[in-house]
Amino acid sequence: MIRQGILCIVTIGSFLGAEETPIITHSEFSYINTKGNTNTTSLAFEGSAKKQWDEHVFRLHADMYKSTDSGKTSKDKWSSEFNYDYQIYPRASINYLIGYKEDRFSGFDYQLYTGPGMGVKAIDSTSHKLDLQANILYGQDKPEKLPSDSYFSSKLGVIYHWQIQENLKFIQEATYRINLEQTERYFFYGKTAIETKINSSLSMGISYKIDYVNTPPPPSLRTDRTFLASLIIDY
Repeated sequence: MIRQGILCIVTIGSFLGAEETPIITHSEFSYINTKGNTNTTSLAFEGSAKKQWDEHVFRLHADMYKSTDSGKTSKDKWSSEFNYDYQIYPRASINYLIGYKEDRFSGFDYQLYTGPGMGVKAIDSTSHKLDLQANILYGQDKPEKLPSDSYFSSKLGVIYHWQIQENLKFIQEATYRINLEQTERYFFYGKTAIETKINSSLSMGISYKIDYVNTPPPPSLRTDRTFLASLIIDY
């Protein structure tokens, strides 16, 4: 998915004929395997890629988690988002977002959403960075064993980075998406992470993720929590 997205970015940028900058990638890998009284295997991947041509910025993000318990699948989810930003000012941009998610244990076969928005770099210093994004979206949810539902929604996103020391970083991410036609239906995602540098390309990190659905199709639970220790590669 990320490789195809990067190829798409390169093709679009060549067509625009703009001045290129290097592709920036960030990848997180986690693997857990236990044997004995319990037999579990968990594999997680989170990756992002960013490419810029002058005022045009393309961002791709993917998140995947699979887990088995005694040979039975206990978690199987993945999501991806593609963002296009056109910078109208150094710290403000017009945005277009496309997102897709599958999570077989959330009660939804899939969720798809897309729409325009705005992005703002509220803080952009050496130690602190705060990015804000707001979108108006048209989306479609497909609950299990039920017809699909299309609706308009809004999404707010916040990403905060604190460079505590040269080799130590704190990250807080949060997104909130709400159905504008039925406001009791909303989705929240949060990630809290700490990363410590090993060298210029490698880091170790721990993260805690919360995936919350206010009105999930039964019998799914509202909240899904994940704690991960990851090897991180920046290139």
